[in-house]
Amino acid sequence: MQVEKYLKNYQPTIYKTFVQAMEKGKLSHAYLLVGSKGVPLLEIATFLAKSLLCDEPSPLACNNCISCLRVDDNNYPDCIILDGAEKLISKDAVDTISHQFERTPLETKGIMVYVLNCIEYMREEAINSILKFLEEPQEGVYAFLTTNNENAILPTIVSRCQTLHLKAIDRNLVIEQAVDLGVEKGDAELLSYFYNDGELIYEIINNEEESEYYFACKKALEELLNALKNGDNDYAVYYVQSKISPLVNKKESFRFFLDCLITVFEDLLNIQNNRPITLTNYDTILQDILDNNHIDVSSCLLELLKQRNMIGLNLNIPLQLDHIILSIVRSNINESR
Repeated sequence: MQVEKYLKNYQPTIYKTFVQAMEKGKLSHAYLLVGSKGVPLLEIATFLAKSLLCDEPSPLACNNCISCLRVDDNNYPDCIILDGAEKLISKDAVDTISHQFERTPLETKGIMVYVLNCIEYMREEAINSILKFLEEPQEGVYAFLTTNNENAILPTIVSRCQTLHLKAIDRNLVIEQAVDLGVEKGDAELLSYFYNDGELIYEIINNEEESEYYFACKKALEELLNALKNGDNDYAVYYVQSKISPLVNKKESFRFFLDCLITVFEDLLNIQNNRPITLTNYDTILQDILDNNHIDVSSCLLELLKQRNMIGLNLNIPLQLDHIILSIVRSNINESR
C-alpha cells in the first residue's frame, strides 16, 4: 500500500499536520489515530513511525532506506509494533516496551518509537501500564496508538495524546478502485468492509498467503448462507460444526469469518428497511434467506457483535461458533411461532 499517496489524496489535513510538525520540530510525544473499520490505521501508524526513523525522509518515510526496510522486517530495535487486532496486548508486552525504552537508544538517531494498534483490545492491566508510560513521556520517545472506537478508550489516555481523526473513503469508491485494478466485484465488495483502500484490497487478493486465508473464509460463509437460504436449520448447525469449524479454528480466521457474517446481517437489516446494501453480489441469496426464514435479524446482529468483542478473551472457538449458529437457529424458530 502506498501510504503517503493515500494520506495526500484522502487524509490531506493529517498529512499536512504531521509534515509541518516534523519540519518545525514540534512533534507530540503521543498520537492517537482514530478511524472506522477498514481504515488502514496500522499501516498509517507504522508509516508515520518510520518517518521519524527514515534516513532520507522526503518529507516522510522513503520506504527504501536501510532504516525503513529494517522497520518493515521488524528488525529495528528502537521500534516496537504490537497489533491488538491479531493478539490481545498484554501488560507484559507493554512492560517490555517501558523497560526497553528506559535505556539508551541502540540506534544512532536517538529516537525510539512504539506502535500499539487497536488499543481497545488491551487488557485492563496493560491499559494502566501504558497510561503510566504516557504520563511520564521521555525525550526522544514517540507513541502511535490506534483505535476503531474512541469511546472505548479511557479519557485519561485520550487527553495525553494528539488525536488524529481519519475519514473513511466512500465504500463505493473503494470497490470501484479495486475492480479497476482487476479484483472481482464480489471480492471487492466483501473486502471493502475490512480494507478502506482499493489498492490494499488488490494487494490482499494477490498475496498468496492472505488470499488463501480469505478464500477459505469466503467459502465457509457462502456455504453457510446456502444452508440458511434453504431454511434448513439442522443442516446449518451440522455444516458449522463439521465444515466451518475446521476452516476457522484460529483466532485470526475466526475474527475474519465473524466480521464477514456481521456484514451479511447488516445487509439483511438493510434489506428489511429498504436501504441499499453493500454486498450486491449476494443480493439474491440474502433475499432468499429473508423469504425462507423468520430470523430476528436485529437480535442476531447484536449477538454477533457481542461475540466479536469476546474473541480476545481466549474462549473456545468451536463453542463460540456453536453458540452463534444456535442463536440464529433459535431466533428463526422463535420468530416462526
